[in-house]
Amino acid sequence: MSATPLMLAPDLGIDGVQIRVTTRQGGVSSPPYDSLNLGDHTGDVAAHVEENQQRLKQSLPVTRLQWLKQVHGTRVVQATYATLVEADAQWTCETGVALGILTADCLPVALATLDGACVGVAHAGWRGLAAGVLESLVAAMPTESGRIIAWLGPAIGAGAYEVGPEVRDALMAASGADSQECFEPSCERDGHWMADLAGLARRRLEAAGIARVLGGDRCTYNEPEQFFSHRRDGPATGRMATVIWRN
Repeated sequence: MSATPLMLAPDLGIDGVQIRVTTRQGGVSSPPYDSLNLGDHTGDVAAHVEENQQRLKQSLPVTRLQWLKQVHGTRVVQATYATLVEADAQWTCETGVALGILTADCLPVALATLDGACVGVAHAGWRGLAAGVLESLVAAMPTESGRIIAWLGPAIGAGAYEVGPEVRDALMAASGADSQECFEPSCERDGHWMADLAGLARRRLEAAGIARVLGGDRCTYNEPEQFFSHRRDGPATGRMATVIWRN
């Protein structure tokens, strides 16, 4: 088994800004967490998760990897401390500090200013998206929104994400009536809908004035060899990390 995590490396085209997204591969966890599970709240062996996190940290050219205690909320913090804080988004203007979030179907969203002076990342499940976590992060970063580029990471795709009417209503109430285009009636259950989480996030970011929105084309549910998926596998599954930093 490889000692190096296998990661995606999307390119924002901004000098000095790097993004990495882990896959399932390159860790030590046993099934069903095989193998690079980075979540310490999933039921996996704690020593395995610690080793996986260490492997990720060692593979990055950074001095610190800052995690959050994610709660599906809207709190945004500036990543100035090494301690674990309860929030779902963070930002920094420091170099050498990697900002990390964990997902397994929720949408990871990475932000960077056009000049590479500031970066941020958010955990956007449907609750956080409806409550405004992306707008909160945009507002917290010390720059105009028109000078920010966003990248949408792997998340459950529109063809796999069935939601009930209460979820659709909450998302539409927050995103506007025209967001109905991000929902299609489910073929499996009457009164349920297939939701385009990435499409909703794209609309919210564009409405907030973001210059460009990239990504949003990888589905965690439909790529089992690459990604963990809570919807596909149930609670006994791992978590991927999305990290962004300034060199």
